[in-house]
Amino acid sequence: MTAAIIIVHYHLRPGGVTQVIRATERILGDAGIPHLVLSEENMAGLGYQAEASGDLAAPLLDAATRRFGGRPRLWHFHNPCLGKNPALTRSLGALADAGEAMILQHHDLAEDDRPENLAILEMVARPYPDSPRVAHAFLNKRDRSAFIAGGLPGERAILLPNPAPPRPPTPPPPAGPAVVLLPMRGIPRKNLGEFLLLSAAAPAGTRFLQGSAPARDEWKPAYEAWRRFAGEQGLPVEFDVFRRQSPERCIAASTHLLTTSRQEGFGLIHLEAAHRRRVLGRRIASLNLDGFPRDGLYDALVCDGIDFALLDDDHQRAAIHSFRLGKCDVQVVRQGETDLLHPWLRRQLDDRPPPDASPALARHSHAAHLKRLTELQARLTSAAPGPVRALDRRAIAAAYA
Repeated sequence: MTAAIIIVHYHLRPGGVTQVIRATERILGDAGIPHLVLSEENMAGLGYQAEASGDLAAPLLDAATRRFGGRPRLWHFHNPCLGKNPALTRSLGALADAGEAMILQHHDLAEDDRPENLAILEMVARPYPDSPRVAHAFLNKRDRSAFIAGGLPGERAILLPNPAPPRPPTPPPPAGPAVVLLPMRGIPRKNLGEFLLLSAAAPAGTRFLQGSAPARDEWKPAYEAWRRFAGEQGLPVEFDVFRRQSPERCIAASTHLLTTSRQEGFGLIHLEAAHRRRVLGRRIASLNLDGFPRDGLYDALVCDGIDFALLDDDHQRAAIHSFRLGKCDVQVVRQGETDLLHPWLRRQLDDRPPPDASPALARHSHAAHLKRLTELQARLTSAAPGPVRALDRRAIAAAYA
């Protein structure tokens, strides 16, 4: 009997992980594999709860039994160790002790420059269980290597690329002045200041669009400060455009997609753009972009000898103001070569045909994802239960220091 797959995440609000879950649901449904998605939308206790006590193993098992009875099952947790809900993280050890087969997929990590999340994760005695029936899945080699350094056997450290999200056909890039879309939430690690710096360097008539406002209250003041600054500077920027139009309509109206993020586990924008739009912006060295076009990516934007992304918000605003007045230059650093920002950006915006991304799309296809999942499903559910041990969390954290 084919094992059912139970997908668990904190929520299903718009975002990269939700896109991955929705794509996986479609893949499993098309293949006739029984599955269930659990999140705060249909199960109490799964949302962001920084002080949550105890664990959720019993209600998780109850939900699985109500749906599938005694059928074999595989749990697929997304970001369960991110320091968002210690009760959910504690459940992993309890389920592993009970012999449950699990994939723990780490899109992002608390150890990767998220000190508040890490403080919450440290409330959990055994955040990273290891056993023959547990696989840890990663989006890039850096994260995989960190866990192997923490004692995870290589055969249980799995690279699991995200499936390409389903999408309708997209018309070719429009003619006329460039329209650059940053299809991301306005949260700190997305680096809105760099978004505004690029808008200040663009040729007259170019428009820059930003996807959505942050949902969390603690991020809203910084977002509103950037909105006010953009208005004061007269920058050609529109914020929160997904509130008025769908992401797909905004992509169709754009000529380029932009990423200015300082931190990503994967960088879903490259999948969203593949065969549709050129991607411009910051390259994150740890991401696995094999097969994706990278001509429009840079390693740093250097202002007065410092990479712009390393400046705090106030210093970024001062640098943008100085740049607009012609008092400083910004250099684009790419693969060891440098260029001035104005001419580099003009060349990028003049180049519009989407490049070929066939090699990458093959790796992220639904067929490839289904094959990886079903192979993991068969391997983990057939493995004999063994001792459950904890990985060395200090060694994992040291990889990100």
